[in-house]
Amino acid sequence: MAGSSHVVDSTCEQELNKIAEQLKQFLDKNGKEKDPEKSASIFHQMGLFYKEQSKQDDSITKKLSLIRSAALLNAAVTRQPGNKQFKQSIRDFCSDLLKTAGAKILDADLLKIAQEVKEMVKEMRKKTNESLQQVNNIPYDVTIDEQKELEAEKITNIKTIQAQITENYKNMMKFVSNECEKIMGNSPSKYSITGMGSLARYEITPYSDFEHIILLEEGAQEKDKYPQVLEYFRWFSVIFQTIIINLQETIIPSVAIPSFKHVTKPGEKEFFDAFTKRGISFDGLMPHACKLPLGRMERTKKKPWTTELIKSVNEMLTYLDKDEDLKNGYRISDVLMSTCQVYGDEQIYQQFTEGVRNVLQSDQSSHHERLMQQLNEDLTNFDAFNCLNALFADSKFNIKRLVYRTSTLFISALGRFNSIDDGSSFAIIDQLNNKNIIDDETAHLLSYAVAVSCQVRLKVYMEKESQDDYVGEEQLYDVFDNKVFANLMDTVGDRSMVDYFAIADNLQNVLKSIDDLSNLKFNITLTPRDKFRMLRMLQLHDRIISEWESHSQEQPPNTSSQDELWIRYHVARAYCIMHKYKDSLLMLEWLEERDIEHHWLKGRRMREKACCLYYLDRFQEALQFIGRVKSEVLNLNLSDSDKYSLRGHLTYISALCQYKLKEYQLAIDQYMEVSEYFARVDQRDELWKEISRANCFYYIGLCLYDLGDYDAAITEAKKSLQHFEQHNGSVNDKCECYSLLGRCHLERDDYDKALKYFQTELDLRLQFVPNEKQDSDEKIKFARSTIQICQENLELEMLYWMSLTI
Repeated sequence: MAGSSHVVDSTCEQELNKIAEQLKQFLDKNGKEKDPEKSASIFHQMGLFYKEQSKQDDSITKKLSLIRSAALLNAAVTRQPGNKQFKQSIRDFCSDLLKTAGAKILDADLLKIAQEVKEMVKEMRKKTNESLQQVNNIPYDVTIDEQKELEAEKITNIKTIQAQITENYKNMMKFVSNECEKIMGNSPSKYSITGMGSLARYEITPYSDFEHIILLEEGAQEKDKYPQVLEYFRWFSVIFQTIIINLQETIIPSVAIPSFKHVTKPGEKEFFDAFTKRGISFDGLMPHACKLPLGRMERTKKKPWTTELIKSVNEMLTYLDKDEDLKNGYRISDVLMSTCQVYGDEQIYQQFTEGVRNVLQSDQSSHHERLMQQLNEDLTNFDAFNCLNALFADSKFNIKRLVYRTSTLFISALGRFNSIDDGSSFAIIDQLNNKNIIDDETAHLLSYAVAVSCQVRLKVYMEKESQDDYVGEEQLYDVFDNKVFANLMDTVGDRSMVDYFAIADNLQNVLKSIDDLSNLKFNITLTPRDKFRMLRMLQLHDRIISEWESHSQEQPPNTSSQDELWIRYHVARAYCIMHKYKDSLLMLEWLEERDIEHHWLKGRRMREKACCLYYLDRFQEALQFIGRVKSEVLNLNLSDSDKYSLRGHLTYISALCQYKLKEYQLAIDQYMEVSEYFARVDQRDELWKEISRANCFYYIGLCLYDLGDYDAAITEAKKSLQHFEQHNGSVNDKCECYSLLGRCHLERDDYDKALKYFQTELDLRLQFVPNEKQDSDEKIKFARSTIQICQENLELEMLYWMSLTI
């Protein structure tokens, strides 16, 4: 494909930017439309502009402009479904597209074809919903044998559901492919439409993108009419994509319209299409995506090349070459290694899959090197434990990143290392078992993890009626009342989520410990320690205590194995969280006698004991304990980052104690010390450490307020607020800053500013606290009372000044 830099005439670009600029008045601070009906006319105007622009474009940018036009015109209709002008614009667009493409059937009804596909989609989603409702959650109160049986039942059910969805999805795409071939006329070459991604893995959902390529028969590239062959399939792809866009499930950002970026100033959030229910569409046109036949059509400064995925078999195989793959920047070789036949000539597809096998076998060392590199990157980016840990300071989670990819990515990697062609995670596990790489128990556990991950993703998409991976709230109200874990549990139940993460974590730990996976044999067994660890990570503290009651009856009272020590730590932590501080202290004292050699556990135990003493109001005892153990931290066998983190936590608790004892200057000094410690913690805990530093600034301001230094307190409160804003702090944290600022100004008799801050605090709290709880909420009552005080004082001031003028 002759590449295009898509250099738009400067006048056209300015005009597009002007149209896009109009959209800003209808966006909120998060880049989402405040009133989608009002923005519809802007999308319609821009869609018509792109349609006209396509007449001036070269061959490739013409197609890109038409795809963008189709997406924008459909976006207008979804926002104003009764607008006859908008509907006529789409009909005119489809008619003009067929003429421009040189279609054989010029009166083909692309909207009618899309409507037929919509009915297929509707039926597929209905059946999927019905099937999912038959998959039950696994309760805790079952025997081990019953649990195993229920897990096996879930595996079978999810396999069946995924197979049904995959078959239905393929049939839809076969139907559209056949319609496109009829519209364009007989193809000038044999071809295969080849699916990739989740479709090839039998893990597709009723809302997934259609990632695919078009393979041409070998030898087509050597014929004189090859340019015409390519042009036929390019227009075939544009018509195909237009039909899919007419389903009205393609979000606008996926067609990568430059003008929406150009009108965004630094620090502003770009436009995001939150209105369109994202569903079946083509892969996006962003440079990092483009897993579609037309590929990457635009050159950029960082990626000054194009990529087309309409090629003969041998031409497509060149993308498996290391240099060619890395040049394209989005690991195209990875997606080409797992494919499936969708439509067309089966023999061409078989030639391609055989060619993939031959390429990989001819250079196994290079292939394994690349796989190891990718595996190590994935083990860092999708570490199950770290992904869970990050949720403590977040209000929502990405279901694909947190649950789906933390298992399936690594099962896929095992398949590639062991030359297993089948892309299905379930099939890879079965073959690993058949090759004696894993035993029956491990195969069962891994299959169960895949079943849970698929069930979670399907349930979230089906409930949202959209390919929306995020679950939770846009903003966390209170870090101590975080609903994100409860939202996670709601998808498939507590037990399945605990077991899923225990399995995923075990699998990842196996892979982290091995340098060469080509001759790997391993097994996974879930231990009580694994279960308690994940119960703690998922904040199921009451479950930890109930599980401990049964577990402790099965263990000798003085068992001190490493696993048992860790279990008791998790129980001590749960007691502390559940405000059972004395029970927690007893468990920690038991550990204190036995954890001498376990430095990481010893550090955790120190922190928990200091917390318990603080919450029991034993402030002097807590200070003495912290003073004694802080120096011991330096001798623990921990990383420098972990030592800074532990010393920061201990100093933070010490500062809290000093504040309670009204030793405000000592508390300030220690909060400053804490901030310095946390600044040295490594990047993996970036969000947590910055939120912790913001808390330190707040408490320094609070101490200064109690010392009567209101100007300095205002400075620290503003610094804290800015930090919370930058790092997505909770609403409650921000409200506390506004309250402190209000109190400082109130003490200075600056009632105007005090009123502004108290009113901001109140407005924020009222947005998040349910109506029925607002009258009893102490913080809301305090904000209202301070607002009243400010208003009364302002009235007195006004009366005073009025009296002077009489």
